[in-house]
Amino acid sequence: MKQICIQLTFIIFTFNLYSQYIEHTTIIDGEEIKVLIMNGDTLIVTELEKISVKAPKEFEYTDERERYLRYKRWAAIVYPYAVQGVRLYRQIEEETKDKSKRGRRKFVRSIEKRLEDEFEKPLKNLSRTQGLILTKMMERNLNKPFYQIIKELKGGFTATYYHEFGKFYGYNLKDGYREGADPIMDAILQDFDLSKDLEQWQK
Repeated sequence: MKQICIQLTFIIFTFNLYSQYIEHTTIIDGEEIKVLIMNGDTLIVTELEKISVKAPKEFEYTDERERYLRYKRWAAIVYPYAVQGVRLYRQIEEETKDKSKRGRRKFVRSIEKRLEDEFEKPLKNLSRTQGLILTKMMERNLNKPFYQIIKELKGGFTATYYHEFGKFYGYNLKDGYREGADPIMDAILQDFDLSKDLEQWQK
């Protein structure tokens, strides 16, 4: 009951304070913004960006929780590379949409040196599981197996080579991301959703 009274008092106080303001609109950075003015003080009224509040993940077994926490630490490491990888893939798609397969691969070869300088060293230092999380992040966002991504960019022979090579490390590049196959991985990819950062980049 005490808590209800406190909340009600706060609502009444806020309403009374609001009613003393004079409402105007102004233009800031080309956008119309509502402002409230009282005694020479100006208050900008705007909508805050939507946020998502999630309950902590619950797991039946201790080893599942421990694996989730490990994956979460590793996901934080590879997340920037996943964002950059998807951005780069989409940029290549856009810049080569009118080119043939051969033309696309020629374009990719033309930027390979820059990509190697930027990504080769940090990616080589990733653990096997970190590499798996990175792969699944990209596959989930692009909605296609990593084998298909390599095939589009580098050709079928190179894609097959990496697919066979990946088997030694427990990867199957043709599988792609399948929701439900690994609930822990699902939970991590929901926590580290690339969509928000990619939407801001596209604006």
